[in-house]
Amino acid sequence: MEQIIEAKRDLGEGRWDKILKRKMVELSFADTYEEARDEWEATGNVYKHTHRGNEPEWTNGHTGHCLCGHPVVYHFEIRNTVTGVHECVGSDHIGAYLIIQQLVNMGHQEDEITDKMIEDWLKDRVQSMKSEAWWKENGEHFTEMYNAIQELDRAVNIKDRQIRFNGNTYHYKYIPKTRATGKLGDRGYQMASIVYRWDDPNNPKRQLDKYGYPNDRLWADLNLFYHTRHLYQHKLDNDIKTINDYNTQHRERQIADAERRRKLKAKREADRIAWEAGAEERERKRIALIKEDKRRAILRRQREAEKAKTIMEKSSETFTDMCDYYGIKEFNIEENYNSHQIRSLASIKQIIIEGRELQRHHLDQLKRLLGENNNE
Repeated sequence: MEQIIEAKRDLGEGRWDKILKRKMVELSFADTYEEARDEWEATGNVYKHTHRGNEPEWTNGHTGHCLCGHPVVYHFEIRNTVTGVHECVGSDHIGAYLIIQQLVNMGHQEDEITDKMIEDWLKDRVQSMKSEAWWKENGEHFTEMYNAIQELDRAVNIKDRQIRFNGNTYHYKYIPKTRATGKLGDRGYQMASIVYRWDDPNNPKRQLDKYGYPNDRLWADLNLFYHTRHLYQHKLDNDIKTINDYNTQHRERQIADAERRRKLKAKREADRIAWEAGAEERERKRIALIKEDKRRAILRRQREAEKAKTIMEKSSETFTDMCDYYGIKEFNIEENYNSHQIRSLASIKQIIIEGRELQRHHLDQLKRLLGENNNE
């Protein structure tokens, strides 16, 4: 869990505060705490103690403890600007007086310094010092592990995944797991996505921006996942194989489609060339067909005229009787009829000869034809 650092206006009368006041005076030029505290300032260096052997010199042999003797995790270097002494204090005491001194050195009047100004300094400056210290101690190890598990984390520590087609390729869209299931160390523990928590641009609370370094939970998860990554590699391998199969099939379809289009284009071009090459022959056949149609039309009209003439020249008692019945005069080929009239009259005469009854339109047509002939 992250240590919360809160600022106090000044050292109080508690046990550790009294010890720190005394030791500060011992290391200062001034003889009283009220004067001595103005000699000290923060250097900006901070050290988080994890194991012996990597302590900076300015911890002065009391690594793990503030100058006052109180156990600490974060060690903040302080310097006496008069005597040149370097020492370290814990986070409680870096916020007790040095923040105010720092703001005074920046040009603020001490009686004008507000709690909000102190809080902002803590948020920005102390966080920056802690971050620098963390990276100095763990940065190389973190970078090595994080680079090794990024791709695997995105495929394993997820809520869901979907195959998407974007541009010209298939890929998996992974939905990161944003909250862990269970507790670290328990059976069935499922950690939240390491990448999402650390630097995913879609995470408004990503720790890269919030802290500048991973919190203890993320650091523990990263170590666990890195050292057990071989247990999950098959999941990523299966996903990669699935996507490769999809993309291989897609490329094969593209190649097949391209080949079909090529063949179709080639066929159309061959058809065009053949069509253009046969243009003269088609025109010759077209003209010949027109001539043949005309010839057949002439022959058909001739046959129809011959047939009509035969009918018109044919004598029949039935025809004579029915003309009397319908009140029309008999008509024959000798009268002055044109070829169209002859064909129409022959058609009506054939109906009469066959003994079929004329319909009204036949009679109207017959009267009109005979009347036209009389008018002529």
